[in-house]
Amino acid sequence: MESGGAKDPDNVIGLNVHVDTFEGMRSGVPRLLDLFRDWELQTTFFVPMGKDHTGWTVKRVLTRRGFIGKTRRAGIIETFGVKTLMRGLLLPGVEIALGNSDLLKDIRERGHEVGIHGLDHVYWHDHIKKMDKSKTFETLAASFATFEQIMGEKPRSFAAPGWMINSHALAFFGEYGLAYSADTRGAYPFFPRMGGRTFTTLQVPLTLPTLDEMVGIAGNDIETLSRYFAASLKTGLNIMAVHTELEGKRWLPFLESFIRKALDQGFRFARLTDIVARLDRTALKVCDCVYGTVRGRAGEVTVQGAPVAG
Repeated sequence: MESGGAKDPDNVIGLNVHVDTFEGMRSGVPRLLDLFRDWELQTTFFVPMGKDHTGWTVKRVLTRRGFIGKTRRAGIIETFGVKTLMRGLLLPGVEIALGNSDLLKDIRERGHEVGIHGLDHVYWHDHIKKMDKSKTFETLAASFATFEQIMGEKPRSFAAPGWMINSHALAFFGEYGLAYSADTRGAYPFFPRMGGRTFTTLQVPLTLPTLDEMVGIAGNDIETLSRYFAASLKTGLNIMAVHTELEGKRWLPFLESFIRKALDQGFRFARLTDIVARLDRTALKVCDCVYGTVRGRAGEVTVQGAPVAG
């Protein structure tokens, strides 16, 4: 396994499910749970603990280079629906986790892992880069408290909305004692350094692109895209993210096709918490976290930089 420090290297896919919206939680999650049941897979779900304000993303269409092209490729209306796109504009935001608490518990009861995907997905994504320590800690504390209220236990993992993080958040994770966080795009698990400081919470980066990044670039149909993703798998550890608004809806056949191909190639699927438990932490490297870009995605993400010498 490339730089992973696993005790028993094998071909594994950590499939994490990102919930971004209330509708994605309400209708996309049950479809994915049924699919995972049929294939006997265990995965990790990351869920926002606050309100759905997807409508705030409309400003990105007008201000962010490349976002219009991305939304056309992915089909933003078909993906989110008009009602979701009005949340925070003409319609009030609605609680994603608190409004679906029974479903959140059901995810865990079915054997999947549940982690936090921020408080307000849109606000975090658009502001975290410049957010100060006080605001960052306040936002994280609110999301962690909501998780504890619903689940009756402390969270063990976090995935930053839009793969955008700052050093204050990394410090919070260490103080809280998270097992890991999944906030970056990269190649293998590492300990993050940001702002000149090295942090103790393990970073598990996304190693594969997302479907919305590759639609219209790697292909446009289910078979072509599932072949592309299956061919992108590397020996050892792979981390892939799917979205309830895409693979949980009209792109569900793509995900099933990919799962079939991956299993045929000898890969297995595991929860991120189980992958992390098998890592030899003493063999992991320290790498910088830097802001950059990835193919097919408009705007910045946090990417894994080069290993830190010494």
